[in-house]
Amino acid sequence: IILFSNANDELLFVGKARKLRPRVKRHFEDTVSPIKLHRDEVYRIAVCVVEDPMEREIYETFIINTLHAKYNIDKVFYK
Repeated sequence: IILFSNANDELLFVGKARKLRPRVKRHFEDTVSPIKLHRDEVYRIAVCVVEDPMEREIYETFIINTLHAKYNIDKVFYK
């Protein structure tokens, strides 16, 4: 699980990937990335390794909803 944060330690975006390096690179190069307009805000990238795909899905959704990731639009149950 990849966690993008800003300089104030606010969570900007949470994502998951089996291969981290290409996925993180794509977030900074892609034109369709959810953070494409906010790339300059990213100050820290943290990684949480979760082996099981089902647990990875659950943890990603849990993190998005408990820490209120700013730019995640899918999997949001708070408003």
